[in-house]
Amino acid sequence: MPMHSKHTIQKLQNALQERLDRLLKAVQGTDVTSEEERMHGLHGPHAKARSDDVRIAVDDFQTILKETKATLGKR
Repeated sequence: MPMHSKHTIQKLQNALQERLDRLLKAVQGTDVTSEEERMHGLHGPHAKARSDDVRIAVDDFQTILKETKATLGKR
């Protein structure tokens, strides 16, 4: 069973949390204003998420997952 320092684990955990927060923020997008809702005939609250922001955040999260796997998955 591989052993890792608490510092290494904490560092990876912080990076994972940071990237996850960015991903969730990108997915949540921004609220659509009432003017935009009227202009587009929308009913109820909506949000808009930029696809580029979501793709970048997903790629970043995937990268940190791979780094975590590479670091903690060593035997």
